[in-house]
Amino acid sequence: MSLSYDVIIAGGGPGGSAAAAFLAREGKRVLVLEKERFPRFHIGESLLPYGNDVLCDLGVIEKIEAAGFLPKYGAEFCTSDRARRVRFWFDRNLGAKYERAFQVERAKFDHLLLNHARELGADVHEGARVKTLDRPAENEVRVTWEEGGGTHTASASWLIDASGRDAFAASALGLKRVATQPTRRVAIFGHFQGVFRNEGKAANHITIVRYGTGWFWFIPIDAEKTSVGMVIANTELRASKQSPEEAFTAAVTGHEELRFRMEKAERVGPLHTTGDYSYRHERFATDRVVMVGDAAGFIDPIFSSGVMLALKSARRAAQLILAAGAEPLSTSQQKKYTAEVTQWMTVYSRMISAFYDRAGFEIFMNPAPVLQIPKAIAHVVGGDTDLALVHRLRLNAFYFVCWLQRWFRVVPRLNFQDR
Repeated sequence: MSLSYDVIIAGGGPGGSAAAAFLAREGKRVLVLEKERFPRFHIGESLLPYGNDVLCDLGVIEKIEAAGFLPKYGAEFCTSDRARRVRFWFDRNLGAKYERAFQVERAKFDHLLLNHARELGADVHEGARVKTLDRPAENEVRVTWEEGGGTHTASASWLIDASGRDAFAASALGLKRVATQPTRRVAIFGHFQGVFRNEGKAANHITIVRYGTGWFWFIPIDAEKTSVGMVIANTELRASKQSPEEAFTAAVTGHEELRFRMEKAERVGPLHTTGDYSYRHERFATDRVVMVGDAAGFIDPIFSSGVMLALKSARRAAQLILAAGAEPLSTSQQKKYTAEVTQWMTVYSRMISAFYDRAGFEIFMNPAPVLQIPKAIAHVVGGDTDLALVHRLRLNAFYFVCWLQRWFRVVPRLNFQDR
């Protein structure tokens, strides 16, 4: 027997839970199919202040504040030889409304969002792996999934794909995936206790440490535990002929800033590995299918944009479906959604390209107050994807200076290849 809903959502992470909550709150019959059982381990623990807008719209911000997640007041970037450090404070650059975000353990955070969708009326199935998608009629999508040893079927007017990098719908529809960064990278990460913390209000900052062609993240997620991850080019890892754990250990021991932070660290649980970091699909919607978050595209995690982009695209997808009613999305609506989400991604893609470029990183690490360029960079760091004209102009000036640095010594050269 096939069940009937208004909307089927593949995936119960932040994007899927947010879309489900928005739609269920408006009276839609929503089915969420999540392949794992929550709580479960996940990376992407550092949230951004501009993402708070969506959490407020969801009506979940008070639950998040009550859950005891660490407040995040800014971000810092350093070189591995400890020669340079830059801090961005949200309140000084973004104003009181966006003075903080949260550092979250994703197992707890994602479970909270999924339960919120349940409370609003979504029918949530965990341990439910979506297998097929087809179109039995113009106004209908149908999926099958495996759960509890059996195969089940449901139909709806709409499908939201929030399946993450599995990109279930894009695969089923044969949509082309294109790389958005020239180098494929791999992340090696885990949770640790005893990692060095900054003092005072900066104790909960996310810290990014650049070394050679790679970088490390340090994200405090509770009073004792810190998420630590290493991002390195696939080709570099293969050339080293090291296992991921060996490469991680070698990088920590080989760089002063990393040795200092990890001197007393003890790992909690295994190291994990994931790769293929930057891509997007050729389009993010069809007439009855809308892709959100990583299912649409994934941006390199340097600036912790993943959860915020998932939440924002989920809200927009829900708005599209609610406005459409029984009508399918027109070609122009599909293109507009794809263009809007792509524009959000592009804000980060440009800054990420500058970060990986040696000259661009040298400018990034020397934030002179000329033209208030650091303020514009802080808006990107804080999650502002709908930048005011003045900030767009300031960022264009920043990228121009990054280009000049390749040919002229605008700021001192940096050495972050220490051993």
